[in-house]
Amino acid sequence: MEDLNQPPQQREEGQLFRNLEINDQGKAYIDEASKWARFLGIIGFIALFFIVIAGLVVLMAGSSMMQASGMPLSGALMGFIYIVMAVLYFFPSFYLYKFGSTARKGIQTENINDLNEGLRYLKSFFRFTGILTIVVIGFYIIAFLAFGMGAATSRF
Repeated sequence: MEDLNQPPQQREEGQLFRNLEINDQGKAYIDEASKWARFLGIIGFIALFFIVIAGLVVLMAGSSMMQASGMPLSGALMGFIYIVMAVLYFFPSFYLYKFGSTARKGIQTENINDLNEGLRYLKSFFRFTGILTIVVIGFYIIAFLAFGMGAATSRF
C-alpha cells in the first residue's frame, strides 16, 4: 500500500491521483458548473455579435460622426478597436461553452474522456483569461507611468 504521508515528489509519476473517483456530490457540482458555463458562453456569443455589429457600424459611419464630435480618434480606429475586442472576447466564450457542453456530456454518460476534454477547455479558459489579465494590468501600468511622466513634465 502506498504511503500517502510521503511527499508528492517521492511518489511514482501518476500515483498521486491513481484511484481518484468522483462521487455523486462532485458530479452534481460539475454538472451545475457546466450548465452555468454553457449559459455564460452563449451570453458571451450574443454579446460578441453586438460588439462586432457596433464595430462595423463605427468603422463605416464613425468617421464622419467622430469628426463632427471633435473626438481625437478616427472612426476607423475605434471600429478596429471594437473588432479586436470582439476577437479577444471570442476565446473565453468559446472555452466556457465547450467546457459546459463537453463536461456535462461526460458526467451524464460517465465518460472520463469527455470529462477530461471539458476540463481541458476549463484550463484553457483560465489560462487565456489570466494572460489577458496580466496584459491589461501591464497596459494600465504603462498608461499610469505615461500619465505621471506627462503630468510631471507639463507646465501650468
